[in-house]
Amino acid sequence: MATSAAGKAIFLGYSQDRVNPIFCHRAIMTSSSGIWIGDNPLNFALPTLMFQIVIVFFVSRATHAVFRLLGQPIHVSQIVAGIILGPSILSRDANFAKSIISQKNYENVVTISVTAYMLFFFVIGVKADLGVIPKVGKKAVAIALFSTLIPIVFTYIATLCLRHKIPPRFKQGQLILLLTDTWCITSYPVLSCLLSELNLLSSKLGRLAMSATLIAAIVHTIANSAIVTYQLAFKIGNPLQGITALVCFLALMGLILLVMRPIVLWLIRRTPEGALLDQPSFVAVITMAMACGMLSQMIGFDLTAGPFFFGLVLPGGPPLGSTLAERMDRLVMGLLLPMSMAFVGIRTDLSSVVDIKVWWLFETFVLVILVAKFVGVIVPCLYCRMPPREIVSLGLMLCAKGVFEVYYLIQWAENYLLARQEFSMVVITILILGGITTPLIKYLYRPEDRYVAHKRRTLQHANPGDELRVLACVHLQDNVKPIITLLEASGTSSHSPICAYLIHLIHLVGRTDTVLHPHKRHNHSSSATALSESDHIVNAFRLFEQKHPDGVSVLPYVCISPYNTMHDDICSLALDKKVTLAILPFHKSALADGSISFVSPSVQAVNVNVLQYAPCSVGILVDNGFAGRWSVLHRVAVYFLGGADDREALACAMRMASNADVGLTVVRFLAPKELREEGQEERMDEKMLQHFQHHKVDGMRVVYKEQVVKDGEETVAVIRETSPEFSLLIVGRREGKESPLTLGMSIWREYPELGVIGDLLASTNFGGRVSTLVVQQQVRVMGAAAQATDSPKVASTLVQVEPEPDES
Repeated sequence: MATSAAGKAIFLGYSQDRVNPIFCHRAIMTSSSGIWIGDNPLNFALPTLMFQIVIVFFVSRATHAVFRLLGQPIHVSQIVAGIILGPSILSRDANFAKSIISQKNYENVVTISVTAYMLFFFVIGVKADLGVIPKVGKKAVAIALFSTLIPIVFTYIATLCLRHKIPPRFKQGQLILLLTDTWCITSYPVLSCLLSELNLLSSKLGRLAMSATLIAAIVHTIANSAIVTYQLAFKIGNPLQGITALVCFLALMGLILLVMRPIVLWLIRRTPEGALLDQPSFVAVITMAMACGMLSQMIGFDLTAGPFFFGLVLPGGPPLGSTLAERMDRLVMGLLLPMSMAFVGIRTDLSSVVDIKVWWLFETFVLVILVAKFVGVIVPCLYCRMPPREIVSLGLMLCAKGVFEVYYLIQWAENYLLARQEFSMVVITILILGGITTPLIKYLYRPEDRYVAHKRRTLQHANPGDELRVLACVHLQDNVKPIITLLEASGTSSHSPICAYLIHLIHLVGRTDTVLHPHKRHNHSSSATALSESDHIVNAFRLFEQKHPDGVSVLPYVCISPYNTMHDDICSLALDKKVTLAILPFHKSALADGSISFVSPSVQAVNVNVLQYAPCSVGILVDNGFAGRWSVLHRVAVYFLGGADDREALACAMRMASNADVGLTVVRFLAPKELREEGQEERMDEKMLQHFQHHKVDGMRVVYKEQVVKDGEETVAVIRETSPEFSLLIVGRREGKESPLTLGMSIWREYPELGVIGDLLASTNFGGRVSTLVVQQQVRVMGAAAQATDSPKVASTLVQVEPEPDES
């Protein structure tokens, strides 16, 4: 964060004789006695403020409902809503303008705006993680330095070249200096909001941009403190005052680090695990944040600098981060901050932009800054051989403008450093940049594109005897038992080994940086109460690994991510580890008393996204209760209707059939002969089933049956009759596969991610309560691997694909 704009202008000696305008108006009472005694409520401060908040809220939401369809960020919608309410459109009416933009109501709105920004910067600081700085590579440091220093140098050169064309009022107001000080850096709050809105916080490029921006912000704050000290000591000619300013800055940092931070940590330790901060603790934290703002303003720095730094040194996540997200985000982000953003639009007068030369000069400096920032991003990225689309996307991310620039615009206007035309020019420029960069980032950078595979990673195409690489996704401890039971049935001997990559998925609350790292094993002995949920989950898998030392290896990971980007971490780990099958828990499961546990609709959205983007096959495990603790599944059935997903389900069951303790029954559903089709898919189904009958079926432990059905009703009848005999049912998802065998079954679908048969088996209205594994074969394949599925020239049912070498 930076020194206040007014303070810096005074330090440079350009606003020493500035005269503030004087406005005369009647004294304003706070509240009205009502219209029944002749009062006009809009002549009183409180009713007017409530009217402004309400109308801004409704207009901004209506505007965003339209602009969201065009891919615009929310701050653009809020500023445009203000322009609609301002003198450019609705406030042309004098009576309406009197209630919205009258000078007598100015102080109230500015006070709310500044308070909102102070709390917003504090919350963003808490959500940030300083722990990423020691871990960042040279690339992030180079991007941070180059993308900040090069724009400053280019702007200085442009100022020298155009010094004869700069109007006097630009020099007096120091618009170019202020523009350089705020626009040459990338604001961490702006970038975090942008990436959160685009669901890119967990992406590789998003993490790189956040790390580089955080480094640049900290360096900028330190540099500004040095500049302030220098200006006071040498420009003003008072060395003692310069030393005093530096000492005050260091004293504030010491107060935050040595006094306030330990107090907050003590409050956090007093909070029970999983709970939010109690009311006194929460109020104490907010009070300290506001005190930091007051102190930073008193010593000549911007009032957001203290709260932001205070937030940076506090631990994000629960309980502090989650408490702020629960109690502050709705108020600050949902009400106060939109009011402030819209107020900037209300003060914008498009008709005031009449001097084309001034407009051209201002936009020239903005263009210089943007081009220089792109150069600062391109140089280190080209050295690191990043793809061109990622370089351009990263440059656009670091050129993002929003809340930070709007806040400083309010500060400049508050200190009368800008005329109306310059104010409107800056607002229009923020709108143009926001309107262009966000849609371009959406178009250019799609993290899911990297999950398109050139190699088949499916059970059907795996070589017999190869190690099965499984990604086991766990949200809660209740997901552990069914997944371990499934893995144990899939083969745990040295002839069919399993490498299980365990990933504990934790919802990100109160932080902006996502986490994906290996779980750290605790060497010291600790009581069960001291272990985290991740420790309990990992310990269960460790016991499973110790039970089968020759056939099972477990590699645990922890992922802390928002639900809307959690699939990116899952797919990324599956791609990096060359996983064959990802197992996801269904968002509902059966409890011991027979009731249904509903976890979260967000977990369902995660499963849908993984099915869409996974670079491997995916299985969704619907847990309706397994008998025994870690017991082997003794009776498994496959309902085979045909298609790639059903072949993958059969391949999964064939692997289980290698386990002598597992009994397998394959029930093939056939349409009457006159309704059967002959095509490539049907021929591949037939070949795989013939291979299964020839090599696996023995008539006792492994059984093959055929059922002729005419429609979905007869299919349901067969499933209802046979399913209670088994402990696990395996079916293909078959999404988009229309068949006479399932005719009429899709009308009452409740869970689209399970397909028609899986949805039936998971339905609470279905008679049987049998656990189900719904399998989808890898879909994101291109090149020769994509044609392998449809190739008629297969020597056997299992297509042999050359193994992909491991990465070093």
